[in-house]
Amino acid sequence: MRGNLILILTFIGFSCFGQKKPVIEVYLIGGQSNATGQGYLSNMDDSMKVDHRVWIYHSGKPHLNSSFLPDQWFPLHASSESPDRFGPELGFGSQLQNLRPKAHIAVIKHAHSGTNLYKQWNPGKDQKDTINQGLQYKIFMSTVKSGLDSLVKRGYQPVIKGMLWQQGESDADKGEEISKSYGKNLKQFIIRVRQDLKTANMLFVYGYVYPPPNKSIAIDEVRNGQREVASSAKTSLSVRNAYVVFTDDLSQRANDKNTPYPKDHIHFGTKGTWELGLKMAEEINKHLK
Repeated sequence: MRGNLILILTFIGFSCFGQKKPVIEVYLIGGQSNATGQGYLSNMDDSMKVDHRVWIYHSGKPHLNSSFLPDQWFPLHASSESPDRFGPELGFGSQLQNLRPKAHIAVIKHAHSGTNLYKQWNPGKDQKDTINQGLQYKIFMSTVKSGLDSLVKRGYQPVIKGMLWQQGESDADKGEEISKSYGKNLKQFIIRVRQDLKTANMLFVYGYVYPPPNKSIAIDEVRNGQREVASSAKTSLSVRNAYVVFTDDLSQRANDKNTPYPKDHIHFGTKGTWELGLKMAEEINKHLK
């Protein structure tokens, strides 16, 4: 608690100085269990240094449950579904700050384990189609907009630069048409997020799901959809400024130190979760202008 108090006091000090409206770069995080994060704070090693110059704002229970209050700005900290775990926010924020030392960086996160894209994160056909919007999409948008409003009230000019997305396992589990439609649904999701947040050029970075040794037809269909959405794929599903990162080389929870889940190859472990954040930061930074 003493360490958290020092961080909070430092954070308050930073936010009180200056009369101008400095620009603050905002990055969004959404998705399911590998976005909430299954890395364990107790397994972090000395190489995993969290940069507390970065700020974070996240949703609360039953979605995320950190040791900090939700829907408030604090220095970067773990924000997963339980206080002992972390997601890609730690590696991402710390690495991006390292790559962009002069930037003021803020992260807004909403994620919920076990959720799907086709219904729960469904963004609707357009901005007027609120009846078909999924609950998680609505909460995500509410969290992002309240976080942005809070920055404005603090005297900052928030600029959304990019979004991280780690999701797809639930859609692969459904199989058949839902799995086959993942690429189409992901494309619509990216388009709609940009529309609702008025960020036409927002970078969108996401990671492949279900790495080996997982294998099935439905998994392949979702991963193929992920591949085709990337701008570099140049398919009918490709979206400008969308980039997929390779995740098959990341360590899994089955390989974690003292893991309670020795057969879990679906979720990234402590090192894998940290390195997912690093990869996403490097991909974002590569395309920033």
